[in-house]
Amino acid sequence: RGANPRGPREIFNRAHSSLRSCIERAFGILKARWKLLQKLPRYSPQEQNRIVCASFALHNYIRLSKVPDPAFVIIDNDPNFIPPEASSSVTCESTREVQGMSTNEMTRIRNDITNSLMEARGRRQRRRIAR
Repeated sequence: RGANPRGPREIFNRAHSSLRSCIERAFGILKARWKLLQKLPRYSPQEQNRIVCASFALHNYIRLSKVPDPAFVIIDNDPNFIPPEASSSVTCESTREVQGMSTNEMTRIRNDITNSLMEARGRRQRRRIAR
């Protein structure tokens, strides 16, 4: 929303914010549907991974089979819907990995992502001009 981002940093921040919103929404929807996901910390990381993957698989199966489902009515009526359950914080293995990375490593990763976003934006603009 708002003005188009200008410059690499704004482009990265817009993409990062958008991706974070999508992820929070997806997990919020799953946590609202599958209450088991609200108590995952008591399971090992491997079991947590399997439970989350199974939840996504069931969610996608229900969605693709077009079974009438009250949860999907709510989701489809509000594309920005994020259930309140999505805001609970959970520490996981990947968070610890990121915290252990050096500032230089994170800067390199961020720069690689920004360069990819800038290249993709340039390709889209060239295609638009060529039409």
